[in-house]
Amino acid sequence: MSNIIEFPVARKLDTLTNEITQLQDALTTRFEKLTELYVDSRVVEQECGELQERYDDLIMQYAGAIGTENVPAGVLEYCTGVVAVCDPDTDDISLELQEPEGDKNVDDVIEFMDSITNFLRKKLDELQ
Repeated sequence: MSNIIEFPVARKLDTLTNEITQLQDALTTRFEKLTELYVDSRVVEQECGELQERYDDLIMQYAGAIGTENVPAGVLEYCTGVVAVCDPDTDDISLELQEPEGDKNVDDVIEFMDSITNFLRKKLDELQ
């Protein structure tokens, strides 16, 4: 007579269920952190844009005070909206301020990322 040992299947399912639940929690946490970091990066990007705009304005004031031909090239390094224009007929160089392109509002980005997070939570809840 042979001895047949049956392994418990329920324990394996419990282990799988627990592991799935743990991974869902880990994924939710990571996606929330990713959303938070993305929003923070957009805030810093907006702050940089505001600083660059102020810098451009100061460069234009500086150029008006000393003459555009006397502005050191290194000062123009951080300019985003200041463009040097050369008149081919007279060889005169002037600085012009371009209008900055519109940027998405941080609140819109936060709302979008929240909707993604909520969508992922719904999908995870459906799996449970």
